[in-house]
Amino acid sequence: MEHLRQALAWRWRQVERPQLWLLTGLTLALLPHVGRLPWLLVLPAALLLGWRLGFELKLLRLPPRALRWLLVGLAVAATWASYHTLIGRQAGVALLVIMLCLKLMEMDKPRDVAIVIGLSYFVVITVFLFDQSLLMGGYMLLVVTLLTTALTAFSRMNAKVPEHANLRLAATLLAQAAPLALLLFVLFPRIPGPLWHLPSDGGSAGTGLSETMSPGNISRLSDNDAVAFRVRFTGETPPQNRLYWRGLVLTSFDGRTWRNPNEARRGLGATRSFDYTAIGEPVRYTLTLEPHQRRWLFALDMPAGAPPRSTVSADVEIIANNSVKTLRQYTLQSYLDYRLDARHAPRDFAYLRLPPDTAPRARILAQQLRAESRDDADYVQRVLDFIRQQPFYYTRQPPLLLDDPVDEFLFDSRQGFCEHYASAFTVLMRAAGLPARVMTGYLGGENNPLGDYFIVRQSDAHAWSEVWLRGRGWVRVDPTAVIPPERVENRDDLERIDPAYAARTREAPDWAKRLWRKMGYGWDRVNNTWNQWIIGYDKDTQTAFLGRLGLENVDWQRMVSLLFIGLGLVVAVIALQLFRRRPARRDVVGETYARFCRKLARHGLPRKPAEGAQDYSERVIPCRPELAAQIRHITLLYQRLRYARSIPRDGLYHLQQAVRRFRP
Repeated sequence: MEHLRQALAWRWRQVERPQLWLLTGLTLALLPHVGRLPWLLVLPAALLLGWRLGFELKLLRLPPRALRWLLVGLAVAATWASYHTLIGRQAGVALLVIMLCLKLMEMDKPRDVAIVIGLSYFVVITVFLFDQSLLMGGYMLLVVTLLTTALTAFSRMNAKVPEHANLRLAATLLAQAAPLALLLFVLFPRIPGPLWHLPSDGGSAGTGLSETMSPGNISRLSDNDAVAFRVRFTGETPPQNRLYWRGLVLTSFDGRTWRNPNEARRGLGATRSFDYTAIGEPVRYTLTLEPHQRRWLFALDMPAGAPPRSTVSADVEIIANNSVKTLRQYTLQSYLDYRLDARHAPRDFAYLRLPPDTAPRARILAQQLRAESRDDADYVQRVLDFIRQQPFYYTRQPPLLLDDPVDEFLFDSRQGFCEHYASAFTVLMRAAGLPARVMTGYLGGENNPLGDYFIVRQSDAHAWSEVWLRGRGWVRVDPTAVIPPERVENRDDLERIDPAYAARTREAPDWAKRLWRKMGYGWDRVNNTWNQWIIGYDKDTQTAFLGRLGLENVDWQRMVSLLFIGLGLVVAVIALQLFRRRPARRDVVGETYARFCRKLARHGLPRKPAEGAQDYSERVIPCRPELAAQIRHITLLYQRLRYARSIPRDGLYHLQQAVRRFRP
């Protein structure tokens, strides 16, 4: 075992350091993609990296050309088998990763090295197609530093410089490029939307709410603390129990799953109008939405309009023109008190339709309660009283409902999450002839005192109902809000359903929890600043920022002119600093040899301007044969110090001593 360890250590010392810089940087660049790529591609990529390392350790040979072509075919087949396409974000990145690892199998020339390093930089860019967080930005900066170090090390392989000098040079180059990158970031003209568009991935899934709702869909998000969006209010903040963030309306029901039948027809034509009457003053806010790969946006109920590049549907859904694939920020105003479509009854029978032979016991219950009710509003209240008085429980782990989810929930299990209550309540409304629909979105949010904004997480996902009542229009009804606190199993759910009760009963957290919570708020504030000023730096933000600098109403021509002027000034400043700080290097070897030439020149043997050291010695020796040994020795030392690949040890010292003793 000791002999094997010593052998491996010896082989490790023989590996060229530029190769290690490159393999380390490439491995770190590929790591963020490991969780996104299928194992059918991850394992071959890891094997290829290990194969190249084994070659550098002199343990393996690179595969022949025929085997390399076979591996290329297998890589393409594996990508196709995983994604059923070779284009798109997921498939394109996967193909790039596996082909880059295959390129390592023929990296034996400087041109191949340059291609591998260039593709590695491109892999770094592809990481930001999936994750644009501050942590990932810092991590990729480290990867770029390692790849640049590999680039400098390969370019100076024959210079015999220490490895830390290559790292220092790479860090210096990146530091000098930082002002240029900052100037390009600030002044480069922004355009609406991305500079390029990748084909959509058929298998790529979004995060958060989906376009369907069935038992378990929303409860699976209850433990997901990922941020859905952040909100900054202008003026007074509404109460927690009024923060209903409207998302997607579901109207079609097949007995188990609620769907939006208009989802497939989004953007094919103009949306229908709707009528609402605002009551009171609007609430103004700016919402920063995390990418969720779908087209709907979120707003407080009731939004007064739609942000740019989006429309409002007849069901009061804000639908973007394109999927939200990057961070999106928009400003809206909403009326918390309103009347929606109060004068016109809905003409679409989809709000009344139920599948036949579905929920027979629920239909009987609806008929009984309807017969006992004075009007529609009284019937709604009787259904809420039924939920409040019967032993219904609010739980994140409800039992599985197999045959008829609505009847089994209302009469058997009586345990469920918000989607169970919203679905059952909407069915009871339709069974009694009242137009009703399911609304999915988010409820509440968490105030960040360090940043003065609200954080709405995926765990705040919620579902409620809307019922059309004569004279009042569409009315929001949240059946989960009537469940008594003692029948809510999780305290976090209780805080969302009844914030007032939670405030009365919440225990003061200890110092460790307070510190941890404060650290979480601080880190989220840093992330929010990153999102606002880096990720969300769009055309509007750029215009506002330049306006604060005194550059108002700047068109793109003037912006480009400012950009080139700024780039020229930055390059000039960097060049000036380099020339000022760069110490003048003394050519000690040349100075010593020039002293030798001057000694001969004083005795009538000057060196000609274009005469080399060897020619000069051959011309001088016949004139002074008694000095031949000394002249040859000094000339040989000078040539070795000046032109030899390996510098002789103490060579300069011996040259200086020989010239000092030389007395013609």
